[in-house]
Amino acid sequence: RLAAHGLAEGRTASRALGYAQVLRFLDGEWTEEQAKQETIRATRRFVRRQESWFRRDPRVRWLPQQEPGLLGRALALVPR
Repeated sequence: RLAAHGLAEGRTASRALGYAQVLRFLDGEWTEEQAKQETIRATRRFVRRQESWFRRDPRVRWLPQQEPGLLGRALALVPR
């Protein structure tokens, strides 16, 4: 439905993770598996760029996601 409503012509939505790959699948350019694998690759590239960008920001504090008491530790970082 989104493709029928002009998604492919949009400047941002058609380039969002997953959408571009699905559109290529729907157009018959890629198989479903190719679209899935390219979505995975694109997501990994996006994560690497985001991590690199956030690492340079001194305001960002990284917390281990599996740490017990994570919520309390995160809340302790928030100014009151």
